[in-house]
Formats: sequence, C-alpha cells, structure tokens
Amino acid sequence: MKLQQTIVVVTGASSGIGAATGVALARKGAQVVLLARSAAPLQALAAEIAAAGGVAHAYPVDLTDAAAVAAVAGRVLAEVGPPDIIINNAGVGRFLAIDETAASEAVTMMAAPYFAAFYTTHAFLPAMLKRRRGMIVNITSPASRLPWPGATAYAAARWAMRGFNEALRADLFRTGLRTMLVTPGKVTSDYFANNPGSEERIPMIARISKTLTPAEVAAAIVEGIEKDRRSVVLPRLIQVFFVLHALFPRTVELLVNLTGWRRKG
Repeated sequence: MKLQQTIVVVTGASSGIGAATGVALARKGAQVVLLARSAAPLQALAAEIAAAGGVAHAYPVDLTDAAAVAAVAGRVLAEVGPPDIIINNAGVGRFLAIDETAASEAVTMMAAPYFAAFYTTHAFLPAMLKRRRGMIVNITSPASRLPWPGATAYAAARWAMRGFNEALRADLFRTGLRTMLVTPGKVTSDYFANNPGSEERIPMIARISKTLTPAEVAAAIVEGIEKDRRSVVLPRLIQVFFVLHALFPRTVELLVNLTGWRRKG
C-alpha cells in the first residue's frame, strides 16, 4: 500500500513506538491522526510533525473508554476523514505472576491493548468498509507466542491481541481490508524504568536478542504496510525462537522456564 496521501490513525501515539510510527508515516506523506490519553506530549508531537512539513492531528482520548473512543472517532471522521490505516499500538501492563496481580490490574492490562484496539477498530471500521480498502495493524509482544514466567496477565492480554488480529482477518475476508500483526522484541522506552523489576523477568535466553529502538520498529511497520505483509517479527532472533518453538515446543518452553523468573521458596 502506498502511504502518500493516506490517513492513518495511530493509538498510543504520545511516546515510544506510537510516536515514532507517527513521525515515520508523516515522512512518507501520510496524514496522521494521533490518539492517546496524554494531551501535552500528543500535541507536542503533532507540532513536531508539522514543523517538519508533515500533517498531524492530535486527539486526546482515553482509549479504554468505549464511549470516549466512539465520540473522538466521530470527530475524526467529520474533521479529517475516514482512515486508510489503523495502528493499534496502545498498551500497558507490568510483568507480574498471577498471585501478584490485583484483579483490577488484570482488567486494566486487558483494557489496553485489547479493548482499546477493539473500540478503535469498531469505531472506524464501518467507514473503512464502505471504501473497501485499508489495513489494520495490531502491535503485540513475543509473549503472545511464547509466554515467560512471572507475567501472566501481561502475556494473556498480548495473546488477546494476536487472537484479535487473526479473527479480524477472517472477519474481513473479501472486504478489501487486511490486517498485519507486528511482534517486536524488547524496545528501548521508559517502560522498565516505570515498572521496576520487570526487566529482570525477561528470561536469560531472550536477553541475547538485540534491543530495538522505537524508530527501528516504526520503520518495520512502515515497510510492512508498503509491502502488504501479514506479519512482521523483529529482530530476526525472535523469528528463530518462534520457528524453534513450532518444531520443538517442549524444549524451547523448558529453556524459557529454566532461564526465567522463579518463585522464592
């Protein structure tokens, strides 16, 4: 798909992968619609894109609130137009074992990414279906394919994103719309600083994989859209883990569990 003169909705766009993807898309000539809860960084990013010659619109919204998403989608459709692409990137969550996770936090972790992606797609899809073209990009984690110890609710929410992507692909058969699942490994961000103890729960076997920058992930997303890919996995070593897991599931799971977090006592 050519990105020039397209309209792209990016969720979780105030920082990290979302912000970098907004910048990368604008450089390709796309008009980006930035959605996130934090108004100030969202508006700063829109100003940065505009200063570089791009077109961006900032719409602060709580993506876990279905009514708020529907309302902001109505504004976007009226003020900007129907999107050609949706990037479902918003997500939160700590690496916690099930007995460390409060019920309310489990709900929060499912609300973003999964329900945020559902609400956003649900709100914009009718307009996209009328045009019979477009792409919905869903961002998940390697935990959606190969969970590690001590991150139960986090992994479950990322599995929900993978399931959503696959179910949506089936749902959109012969509509002209496509889906793409993006699975990046560890990415430099404020996540680990804001969630102390989480980084130590990454299994040792996975720590040999390269740490990505948000810009690298954004470049892979842009390339995937342009080449109409069904799936993007990066870095390459994560792809190798997935292949090995498909061939030798018990062996790979044993290595992940043996080199991952362990309960005390």
